Amino acid sequence: MTILKNYLKSRKVQKTLTTKPGEEGFSLVELVVVIAVLAILSAVAIPAFVGVQANARASAVKNGLANGVKECVIRASDGLTTNHADVQSFPGNYNGYSVAAASGNTSCYAAYATNTSNAGTEADFSIVMNPATGQVTKACSVASAPGCSASSDW
Repeated sequence: MTILKNYLKSRKVQKTLTTKPGEEGFSLVELVVVIAVLAILSAVAIPAFVGVQANARASAVKNGLANGVKECVIRASDGLTTNHADVQSFPGNYNGYSVAAASGNTSCYAAYATNTSNAGTEADFSIVMNPATGQVTKACSVASAPGCSASSDW
């Protein structure tokens, strides 16, 4: 009988014996509060992530344009052709953008990235470099779009 008495006096057994049905787990109010907090957090976070994706697309295509012009300068210094089609940086896989030579220009010193997915909400980007002076002009079509500054220069 002493083994049984010692067993019944142990902490774990006493806790189990004194616990009433329904005391374990979470109450319905606690679960509703947690769900409400998660809903509020998701409502705040989701719009922020949408803007991050648009900024990432814009940054990727702007870097591709800048790298293409840099590659063009290197090609010219190496005595190679400076045709837009010869530059490997321009025909990249840019999500939502297509890159082409600036209209009326086959040189790799001028390129244009056209938005192909979200017309009106995301900008088109252009870059032009004067090979004689080294002056670079960058522009975007919608100053308030992701990736553009207020001056419409990126």
